[in-house]
Amino acid sequence: MIISYLYVVFLILISITAVASSGWDDNEGATTARGMNLPSFFEAKDLYRAYQDIQQEYHSKLKDDDGNGNNWQILNTRQGVEVSLLQHPSDPTCPYVKMTAVMPAPPQECWDFLQLDQWETTMPLMDPFYEGVDTYGDYFFEGTNMTLARKRTKRILGAFGKRDFAFVSVGHKSNDEDDVLLSGTVSVITEDVIPRQPGYTRAFQDSIAFYRPLPNDQTHLTIICRIDLNDSYGEGGSMPMWLYVKTIGTTATRSILNLQRELQRRRQHQTESGSTTKRL
Repeated sequence: MIISYLYVVFLILISITAVASSGWDDNEGATTARGMNLPSFFEAKDLYRAYQDIQQEYHSKLKDDDGNGNNWQILNTRQGVEVSLLQHPSDPTCPYVKMTAVMPAPPQECWDFLQLDQWETTMPLMDPFYEGVDTYGDYFFEGTNMTLARKRTKRILGAFGKRDFAFVSVGHKSNDEDDVLLSGTVSVITEDVIPRQPGYTRAFQDSIAFYRPLPNDQTHLTIICRIDLNDSYGEGGSMPMWLYVKTIGTTATRSILNLQRELQRRRQHQTESGSTTKRL
């Protein structure tokens, strides 16, 4: 998923910019232990239920409480990319971030590019700190493909330690709209299968992406995510959330623009070589 590398430009910005205090309180509200708890012995339906909970929650945030999306704060707009933020009382120290843009490729190509089985090829192009991904099993339930995985990052800029993420990667067609594809990542807590590893801080990321077709082989992409590079169980991290909030508008915009450029380059290559994409 694109959120796997959203933090990259954010961290680069930290290293080159002296950021003034934004007034964001990292201690505001109670600390929330984030991630979906899985039982010691889980089945595909347990992973599916975790994903469904996140999908429904994030889908409701597309419009939010007033039904018109007016509670989203626009952080940045550039070349058709819009990034906005929603601070929600259920977890005020870890806000929702929404990114919308038009991609220069049809939904299937966008979806393929961001799938887990492509990360070894695609992530190094987008994330200089990407170290690798380990998978712990493929699951299928209610027409939905799911993979339990652990993503690893290298030490970041020499100042921040390695991170890892335990999550379920999901991809499927929308149950409500036949021509819409969805993908997502859901952080899970399963110490029996993916225990914390020495040398890594267990970070958090949830996301849902909606790929809606547009004329002329384009896609309207909407991504809603939450990211916390600190361990919400108190095992370390030391990255202030206020800094993330202050810079995410710029960093997310740059990431989406990078994705647009790479999709355009790949699409041009596919056209020239006559290659085709797989179908979901």
